[in-house]
Amino acid sequence: MTFDLDGKAALVTGGASGIGRGIALAFADAGADVIIGDRQCEPTDADATTPTHKLVEERGRESAFVQADVAEPSDGEALVEWTVDFLGGLDIVVNVAGIFPTGSIAATALEDWNRTFDVNVDGIYHVTRHAIPHLAEADHGRIINIASQLGLVGRESSAAYCASKGAIVNLTRQMALDYATDGITVNAIAPGIIHTSMTADKLEDPETGPQLKDAIPAPFIGDPEDIGNTAVFLASAEARYVNGHTLVVDGGYTAH
Repeated sequence: MTFDLDGKAALVTGGASGIGRGIALAFADAGADVIIGDRQCEPTDADATTPTHKLVEERGRESAFVQADVAEPSDGEALVEWTVDFLGGLDIVVNVAGIFPTGSIAATALEDWNRTFDVNVDGIYHVTRHAIPHLAEADHGRIINIASQLGLVGRESSAAYCASKGAIVNLTRQMALDYATDGITVNAIAPGIIHTSMTADKLEDPETGPQLKDAIPAPFIGDPEDIGNTAVFLASAEARYVNGHTLVVDGGYTAH
């Protein structure tokens, strides 16, 4: 079965690189027009040179890059309104933008703790609260939040990140209850280790790299397109009865 997003209007935050880029391109391949919201246009992935919105356009879909920091309330509102004006509506919002500081509670500066929640959690609030009225007007509105396997399990020296991603998991459940009667589904994806610029140093480290790989039952590390394919399903009409769910895509890591 091929999941069809033909003619849908999508907004992907954090879409310039990594998982957001993979989702945006998967949406375009499925027929959606996609706006990319991010702090910078150029991708940070080592093997990527062409901006995401240009690749979406090459696939024959409407696209544009909008510079935005989702931690800023005004940027979240402007991003949604710009998307609606450019695409003529809004069917799908994917909240990908996030940061990953390291450190235990005692080793995490207050500034870093607050910034993590400003981006990872508050960013969802700043964007989605303005998107809701538009999504309610769509045939089937979709919100997809990118959580993490570390929102379900702990990891040493990752206090702020684990806490913020755990918040996203439960926020997703809560939002699903609020907006189900508006025809909007709200789900999350919890990726495991994925090949991105955010994980490159860890995977290439001679000590941590093998440890991370050995902890994954699958014989390979996932790519952004693996998360993109999952997002296409959740955004499709076929996922109409999936709501308030966090779909883990981690090669079996959390099956231990």
